[in-house]
Amino acid sequence: MTRARLHPLLLTAASFVALGSALFVQYVLGYEPCHLCILQRIPYAFAAVFAALAALEGDDRRLRALLLGLAALAFATDAGIAFYHFGVEKHWWESACSEGASLAKTSAGLLAKLAQGPAPPACDMPTFAPLGFSLAFLNLITALVLTELAAFWAFIAWLAE
Repeated sequence: MTRARLHPLLLTAASFVALGSALFVQYVLGYEPCHLCILQRIPYAFAAVFAALAALEGDDRRLRALLLGLAALAFATDAGIAFYHFGVEKHWWESACSEGASLAKTSAGLLAKLAQGPAPPACDMPTFAPLGFSLAFLNLITALVLTELAAFWAFIAWLAE
């Protein structure tokens, strides 16, 4: 297997591992994700598609570089969402799904919230923190590393002869 195919396949596998890990924590370990947790999954799906297409691409190195660049952009988008989520957890800023933002301010608001049924978890209260790190922080680090790898491999593919 050539590096031209190996690098995109590694990015595809990393995307599936990240998505699989999130689903494992949700469905096997039983931790309900917040709204921002769900949003962080979407760029991984796009990155997996772009990287898989880059692996399937024939000899067109420029198209492979473009697809890897799009995968890098998807990973960077995920890193941005993860950074925002981490900031919400650290109370650097408030989100619409923060615990304080979700509290009903009046009795009418309380009745309306009760009628909606159970609310998803608040984004500023991590419920699962392996090794003391929230999943938003771990995802931020992962997405930054994958962004760097995808961008580097896109650059290498662009320059390849």
